[in-house]
Amino acid sequence: MSIQLDILTKDREDDYESFLHYCQESLLYSSLKYRNFLQKILVNSQDYYLLAYDSGRLVGALPSFVKRHPIYGNVLNSLPFYGSNGGIIISPQASHPEKVQQELLDAFDCLASQESVVVSTLISNPLDSDVNFYESHCSYTFRDKRIGQLVDLPTNTSNDDSISEMLMGLFHQKTRNCVRKAQKSEIYIYHSDSLASLQALADLHHENILAIGGIPKPWSVFSAIRETFTYDRDYRIYLAEKDEQIIAGLLVFFYNCTAEYYTPATLASYRIYQPMSLIIYEAMLEAIKRGCLYWNWGGTWLTQTGVYNFKSRWGTKDKPYFYYIKEYDNSSSLRQLTSKQILAEYPYFYVLPFHVLQK
Repeated sequence: MSIQLDILTKDREDDYESFLHYCQESLLYSSLKYRNFLQKILVNSQDYYLLAYDSGRLVGALPSFVKRHPIYGNVLNSLPFYGSNGGIIISPQASHPEKVQQELLDAFDCLASQESVVVSTLISNPLDSDVNFYESHCSYTFRDKRIGQLVDLPTNTSNDDSISEMLMGLFHQKTRNCVRKAQKSEIYIYHSDSLASLQALADLHHENILAIGGIPKPWSVFSAIRETFTYDRDYRIYLAEKDEQIIAGLLVFFYNCTAEYYTPATLASYRIYQPMSLIIYEAMLEAIKRGCLYWNWGGTWLTQTGVYNFKSRWGTKDKPYFYYIKEYDNSSSLRQLTSKQILAEYPYFYVLPFHVLQK
């Protein structure tokens, strides 16, 4: 068999999106709308979505972006931005999946060479059934691990009480108690596409992330989401109100078979009422009604024990995924930078593990 490789162009977009929806494990991050979102927020970057054809039929893809930097060198990610899984997507109809995977991986390395890349990172998909392929075929300098946590959602039925009962049956007793506590605390849950709702979520997010010493997403990211995605088809903003004020919010994406837990935020003084637990519960019910098979909590660092435990009590299954980082010969100047410089020079791109930096 002969695999033909190509780059995604405008005339192939419908074919590509249809391919993604046919692949049950494909996530939001590989979608065209997410690509368009990344194009809005990434600076000096170029997308390269590699496609693999067998006898004219699209059987594989590997989405990526190159960040160009005239001083320290170009960086290749599949994919950039917080928690964006990339990696190879294979059609269930591919007759020789490993050959398609190898061709795409080789094309990724070839792209790195053509673009004079100094470091490349390929982030695998937690739903990928063939995790071992990367271990045996990917030449990497470093490997970074995340714990993906996903819930297998109950099958949709026409009976709302039945759905609720099945969902609550997945949860740990502590989580069921948190949901019920919020239900009894006169908390009002709703979703809204208003600009004010998006601003409220962004403000809560900013406050939460600064409180733990992190770097909050700027308003431009939230604005780009609103500009790129269609409300109530692609995403929802859930809000919790008590005492006539917004006390929590959550941005959830719906794509293909998966609901993505994307941006949660809670007013610190109201955490005791467990508003986020009730929001998540309501959003999960909606995901089931939409026919989603998975609730994706995203990646958790190995050191984030508290976060891991919170997610695990929702009936999750651990799905580890990895960052395969490859250094090239001319990457030495990057190691001279500090972590702050890396973040400033390559915003939203994974470059190197900070522990290998010389400063």
